[in-house]
Amino acid sequence: MSFLAATRRVLRPSVFAPSSRALATAVESTAALAGSADAPAAPVASSSASPAATIDSAELASAVGSFVHVPLAPFYPASSPSATDAAPEAMVVPLPAPLFDTPSRPSLLHKIVTAHLSSLRAGTASTKNRSEVSFSGKKMRPQKGTGRARLGSRGSPMLKGGGRAFGPRPKGPEGWKRKINRKEEQLGLRVSLSEKWRSGNLVVVDKLGLAAPQTRVLNQQLTQRDWLDALFITSVGGEEQPRVAFELAAGNLPNVALVTDVRDMTVWDVLKRRKVVIELDAVDEVIERVDPYGPFVEEPWEDIEEDFEFDEADLAEAEALAEAYAVEAQEQPAEARM
Repeated sequence: MSFLAATRRVLRPSVFAPSSRALATAVESTAALAGSADAPAAPVASSSASPAATIDSAELASAVGSFVHVPLAPFYPASSPSATDAAPEAMVVPLPAPLFDTPSRPSLLHKIVTAHLSSLRAGTASTKNRSEVSFSGKKMRPQKGTGRARLGSRGSPMLKGGGRAFGPRPKGPEGWKRKINRKEEQLGLRVSLSEKWRSGNLVVVDKLGLAAPQTRVLNQQLTQRDWLDALFITSVGGEEQPRVAFELAAGNLPNVALVTDVRDMTVWDVLKRRKVVIELDAVDEVIERVDPYGPFVEEPWEDIEEDFEFDEADLAEAEALAEAYAVEAQEQPAEARM
């Protein structure tokens, strides 16, 4: 089991005390990393036992780091529990604190958002100067002798209907783009997601889907959860019917945004909506998006080069072809070889 799969397991907060929640999360993650299927589970800290009695917190922090906990909400298939049913136990998803508990950086967010909104401008604003307005260039009245102010052509910017002095000129979308470094954008995503977590507006759902593409049904579900102003982040490659039905229904709601590829997620997408709802399968993709070279991202498997063994017949055939090419090259005249 990989590090991400081990630390991203869904945990029930009632298993451990609130004071030792992060410690118990790391204990279970360490057991999943080191143990096998038949290995005994590591002890979990309870409200009566001291955390120091089970495992050294300093060694544990250096091994797996700290985590923040995001509530896991069921979404699909939607079920309406009756009054007699017991309330389901709340569950949380541990996320790395260095990525989802980043200190606030308002100046950085302002820089990234203004650059993003500027890049959306078409750059087609245009005005006419005094040489482009449809008036004659003839001098309106003599320079002297009338007792009035001197005037030139009818298109002077001082006159009504005249040209615009220093007005905007079309410069296209490229003229409004501002450069944002890649690391600045990644830090902005971490800061914006951390702000959502600190305000309690970051939620993880088990699966996003609908039985049928009905906007009315989706609107009712989002109204019950107070998610009408939300950004939904789904995993890449979801082509099953419930996912397609959810995307079609969400497209008709004005305040619901959907990100089907985390590579297209921007800081403005996160800050524009009040809630951020992440699908459980997309958590690893979000972590890789905000910190692609960090310690919480799995390294791709290295390609293993296979050693191809040739038999004697293949080697003899290759040697014969090489000798034939050498003889043919020697028989050609010098002019042809040049």
